Amino acid sequence: MKTTSPDHSKISPTAKLVAYFRQFSDIPFSRDVATLIHAEDVLKNFSQGTNLTPEFLKWAALAAEIRYKSIVSAIKKEGITQVLELASGLSFRGLAMTEDPEYIYVETDLPELMQEKQQILSRIISNHGLKERKNLFFDAVNILSFPEIESAIRHFKPNHPVAVIHEGLYHYLSMEEKERAARNIHSVLSRFGGAWITPDFLTNAEHEGRLQTHSELQNIAQGVQGTTQRDVHKTGFDNQQQIVDFFSHLGFRSRISPQIDGSYQLTAMQNLDISEDEFKNYKSLNFKIWILTVEE
Repeated sequence: MKTTSPDHSKISPTAKLVAYFRQFSDIPFSRDVATLIHAEDVLKNFSQGTNLTPEFLKWAALAAEIRYKSIVSAIKKEGITQVLELASGLSFRGLAMTEDPEYIYVETDLPELMQEKQQILSRIISNHGLKERKNLFFDAVNILSFPEIESAIRHFKPNHPVAVIHEGLYHYLSMEEKERAARNIHSVLSRFGGAWITPDFLTNAEHEGRLQTHSELQNIAQGVQGTTQRDVHKTGFDNQQQIVDFFSHLGFRSRISPQIDGSYQLTAMQNLDISEDEFKNYKSLNFKIWILTVEE
């Protein structure tokens, strides 16, 4: 039974917002995407007419680059070469990673965004003269529907571990939806082995601390809430121990790594002339990557 609904599709436009900020780094295909989707217009809609300062642009560009690269780094550290990305948005991380033929990568999202994504993909392939990737797949999937997820994992080799990843999705889900999504991911990892890798588990205090860094971020957060019809404060976690306990109850072991670990370069630093002090201010927020495995 399909669980995709107009309610969940309201979350999809946030993928275009993040795409605007990725273009200031060397993330593969990020400039193509920003141009093709007219990302600047998307930003204006979410910012509700607020003039964005250079300081905020630097902060948001750092956040987008760090989040993207920290996930890639974590996948590689885990030594996993099969990746299921849920709500993959417009990062085209799969297109970048499957340049290495050892990887099998399945990008998923809701049907409406997947249709638009296929059109963008065709343009990128044409622009860069890329060949068809036989190790890259695209499936329409709602994280809450295990039948849809089960269809997507048909592309993987059995008895080989899978990394299940997502960024910028989980905090929009209600607690009941969080549990359903976690049980679906548990089923995948129970079958293949591997890890659930995401930066999405924030406490309410961490979320509020991020909003306090720039007034523009507060305005954009209000725009996002209006678009998604989701209040992340009402469905957030009170503290880190609550997160650990929530997933332990569902059969997961949790461990945490810092998003900024020195394993990758940050090109937004040079592209936007970000100072060391500005970088230290961002780093002080201590954003994390969560890595969950199934308890045996």
